[in-house]
Order: sequence, then C-alpha cells, then structure tokens
Amino acid sequence: MADRLLGLIGEFGSEETLLEAAKQAKAEGFRCIDAFSPFPVEGMAEVLCLERDHRIGWITIIGGLVGFFGMLAVQLFVNVDYPVEVGGRPLFAWPAFFVVDFEIMILGAVTFAVAGMLIINRLPKLYHPLFGTPRFGLASADRFFLYIDASDPRFDAERTRGFLGSLGAWTVEAVLP
Repeated sequence: MADRLLGLIGEFGSEETLLEAAKQAKAEGFRCIDAFSPFPVEGMAEVLCLERDHRIGWITIIGGLVGFFGMLAVQLFVNVDYPVEVGGRPLFAWPAFFVVDFEIMILGAVTFAVAGMLIINRLPKLYHPLFGTPRFGLASADRFFLYIDASDPRFDAERTRGFLGSLGAWTVEAVLP
C-alpha cells in the first residue's frame, strides 16, 4: 500500500485550526501541502506560498498581437493580390483596416487567454484521486482539509499520519490512486 499511497489528508473542523495546522506543517518542513475549504481562508495563500502567475497576461498580449498583425497581413495580401481602387483610396488604407484589425486582435487575445488558462491549470482534469476519499465531499460544505503529498521529502506514512493527528485532525485518510 505504501508504494501506491499518493498522500494523506486530515479533516479539521474550523478555518482557524486548518490555518494553524498548515503553519505547523510548514514549520515542520513539509513543502508539498495543500488546503481545501468551503470558502477562502484569510492568510492561507501566504502559508502555502501561492504566488500570482503573470504568464496569462503575457499570453493574452501575444494573442492580441498575433491577431492584429495576422489580420493586417491578410488585408495587405488581399489588396496586393487583388487591387481594387475605389474613390482614390490607396491600396494600404490603414484607417479602413483598423476596425477589423482591432476586432481580430480582441478575438486573438481572448482565444489565447482561454487556451493559456486551460493549459496552465492543466484542465480539463475531470478526476483526481483525492475525490475518492470518503469524506472529501464535505470540503464544499463545512469541513476543512489539509493534504500532504507523498512526494514531499519529509513524508513518511506513519509519522505523517501521527503528525496530522497531533495537529487536531478529526480523521486522517490515505489518498490512493
């Protein structure tokens, strides 16, 4: 069982005990931990060292530029390949091109942002073994859970189980694949 164990999850009754347990787990040296609660817990992001990810902004900018210059290239190619002079308008009429270029820029930015968000968040992931633990469904109702992953260098099944129990966990369950 130990080689198949993905981690241990402890159930707590309040947000204060969960936050304190996460702080103690960090102080104990655990690094691969995660917390689950029915609502955001103030201060948990700092304890878990969650950082803001700025990649999605850059992906959106790249998508907008690809859309803008891609549409501009299409318009220029069409005007060179099939030149139509209407009312003395030059072949490269930038003001006339801008409206369509702007719309396609927005479309490109949104498309890249959504695709980038899905890729960065590794979605769609329809199932995680954590969902198979019997009491984890209560994380969306009124319980708080602290998960310690088996890939953590300090993880030892028995000592980690005892550690979670010493933090005040009501139950400690194994997460199996």
